[in-house]
Amino acid sequence: MTASVTQLVDHFRRVHIERMQGMPILNPALEVQAVGFRELEEHLLGVLITPWFMNLVLLPGSEEWSEREQGKRIRVVLPHEEIDFNVTHDDAIGTHLTAVLFRTVADFPDQDTAVEIATEIMKTLFVPPEKPEEPKLSRRQLFTRIE
Repeated sequence: MTASVTQLVDHFRRVHIERMQGMPILNPALEVQAVGFRELEEHLLGVLITPWFMNLVLLPGSEEWSEREQGKRIRVVLPHEEIDFNVTHDDAIGTHLTAVLFRTVADFPDQDTAVEIATEIMKTLFVPPEKPEEPKLSRRQLFTRIE
């Protein structure tokens, strides 16, 4: 079973309503939302915001991780970096991979801020970092430079 982004969001909205109400870790200014999901080979990668955490989520396009042990780490190569994800098995949404971005979202002032942060995270995962320009050395500095 492979879940869609809609199924992922619906599941965590149910968890929020059915299991999390009244928990002190909830940020009442936030709601469950998927941000920036996009294809990564056959999979879907994006950020899941909830009132209690923000995670990077990789929804598999196949059953490739379904036999992996719960909590097992899998290193995923993204275009410009590698990230360790944890295998998560869930009866409602199947096997998926998660990487913690924020263990708590208590300090997030509102949903817009959370979405901006999630959007920026997704951008940085797919845009190569800018290389700083090396300072130009004069001819004199070039020959007298000590390393």
